[in-house]
Amino acid sequence: MQAQHPSSSGTEATTNVLKVGDDVTYVIGRSTGNSVSFSVREGKIAVINDHVATVKSRNGRSSVQPLNKLTRKGQRNALTRALLGDAE
Repeated sequence: MQAQHPSSSGTEATTNVLKVGDDVTYVIGRSTGNSVSFSVREGKIAVINDHVATVKSRNGRSSVQPLNKLTRKGQRNALTRALLGDAE
């Protein structure tokens, strides 16, 4: 007997094609004691290597973030989608 594997559907996930110089946002989560806080950070992509990007903030600090966690500035970021959903 052969195992049946469902084929992938005709629709594929869409990903943002990000490039160096793009303004992006990303969500940072922080836990302290019994609470958790989330904040949205903004920056500009300085370097892209494989599946991660180095994002430079306005204050000059750099942060390495996975590409799948970055959202173009002006689009709904992960925190907004979690709170309000994907509906426009």
